[in-house]
Amino acid sequence: MEFIRVSVQNRHWVSLLNQWEESCTEFDESFSDYAAESLPILRPLAEQAQLNSSGVFALKDGSEYRGICQLNSAHIKGYTGKVLRVRHIVHAPRYDFSSEVVLDDYAELLSGIFKGVIDISATEMPSPDVKFHFRSPAERQFFVEFNTALEDHKVFDKVNMVGSWLYIKK
Repeated sequence: MEFIRVSVQNRHWVSLLNQWEESCTEFDESFSDYAAESLPILRPLAEQAQLNSSGVFALKDGSEYRGICQLNSAHIKGYTGKVLRVRHIVHAPRYDFSSEVVLDDYAELLSGIFKGVIDISATEMPSPDVKFHFRSPAERQFFVEFNTALEDHKVFDKVNMVGSWLYIKK
């Protein structure tokens, strides 16, 4: 799996939209209603000129776009250095509509996004702090477990949960 920038310029945005629209059609669902809260926010980020400090990124497995999210790296009051914020995590339609998706598939998707974000925070958008925003109770539960594992292994300087956010200090 790879975690890549998705934009009109690199053609991944159009490919992703086409793939997800086709997937919605296969499940007899309306693509225009799919992720109606997040796609309108992600669309301009993918379609406009790309910025070094923000963008839309996807977890891609072969030709399948499994999930996307918004990344934004900025200076925030109370932090030293930049903070990479992860918002609007959207899963491919099959995660919402297929009866064949199991919990392990969901965990693999979120783990892949997590790894990709941590890599981006060390390379393309250098940020000593990372904040993940959860959209659902299931995501929150996954990251509660993840938080416990990270705390036990001391991989990062500090990991904690506050409301709907997972805070990581590298």
